[in-house]
Amino acid sequence: MKPQSPNQPPRAILVICVRYLGDTLLLRPALRALRTAFPGARIDALVTAGTACALDDCADVSRVIEWPRSLTGGLALLARIAGSGYDWAVDFTGNDRSALIALASRARFRTAYERPKLPAYSLRRAAYHFRPVHRKAKPHAVIQRLELLEACGVAPQGTACGLVPRADALAWADAAMGGLPTPRLHVHVTSRDMQKAIPSDVVRTVLAHTIDSGGGVVVTCGSAESEKAHIAKSLAGLDSAKVRSFDNLSWHQLVALIARCDKYWGSDTAPAHIASALEKPLLIHFGPSRADHWHPLHSAGTFDVQACACLSKKTKTKCPPGRPGTCLERLDAQQILRALGSL
Repeated sequence: MKPQSPNQPPRAILVICVRYLGDTLLLRPALRALRTAFPGARIDALVTAGTACALDDCADVSRVIEWPRSLTGGLALLARIAGSGYDWAVDFTGNDRSALIALASRARFRTAYERPKLPAYSLRRAAYHFRPVHRKAKPHAVIQRLELLEACGVAPQGTACGLVPRADALAWADAAMGGLPTPRLHVHVTSRDMQKAIPSDVVRTVLAHTIDSGGGVVVTCGSAESEKAHIAKSLAGLDSAKVRSFDNLSWHQLVALIARCDKYWGSDTAPAHIASALEKPLLIHFGPSRADHWHPLHSAGTFDVQACACLSKKTKTKCPPGRPGTCLERLDAQQILRALGSL
């Protein structure tokens, strides 16, 4: 399929990425490519409600629009999008909802990747003017997006996210970690649904060794009681003077904490993508989610993949909800310590 692009330089572009927080953060390289190609264009990013913070201070986007959680709010937003005069809609989500948004935009040129095995009359077939096919071995999510733009004549401008912590958040982080020994290891070993929780005994062993070696530990988690309980169990018996624990932080506080630490360790969650975007030495464990699309791209990042029966089928991208990822139970603390020591 030959590359295709709008007939004339677009004045207004709608970028659709209605997914999770980490996905929104990883949208930045695509936005930079678009801004470089069309410096005078209005570039709007449509993202999931609650994820717009990942694009705070991103100079490459003109406006960030959050897709509302209610049906009435969604219908009202579709009406506003239809009247926004977009010349180009590029869909990085690729599901029925995003296809509807692209179609409603009334953009003169609409594009998304071709999805295999779609019904002949699928909305996703009708919504787009140009549907290039993924290469057989689909690459990292950042690369996928850049390649879709490249198929439309937009040259990549690198894979770095360009994430910069805010000065006020860094000052908060310095105060919050005052007196904590260095080097500091940032740890995020839970997830909202607990599927990506690393066993508490493994966490405790790794943290105890870090503390015994003279380092400090920063532990973060979300606001769910299950996450807090897991962290409390993981920290039981450790020297509290060498540990700082935080839950339910703001986006900018979390970015600043990770920026002020020396290394990062955890499972595949949004904080891991923040650490990768900040190009921190890090170790990420994959199991309940696929590593091929989400592994760290920078040279200081490493990752470990635990074979997961849930993902044995190629069409599966995550485990069924409602239970922890049992594949992570096979993690070995000594192997983790060796990997962290080699960063």
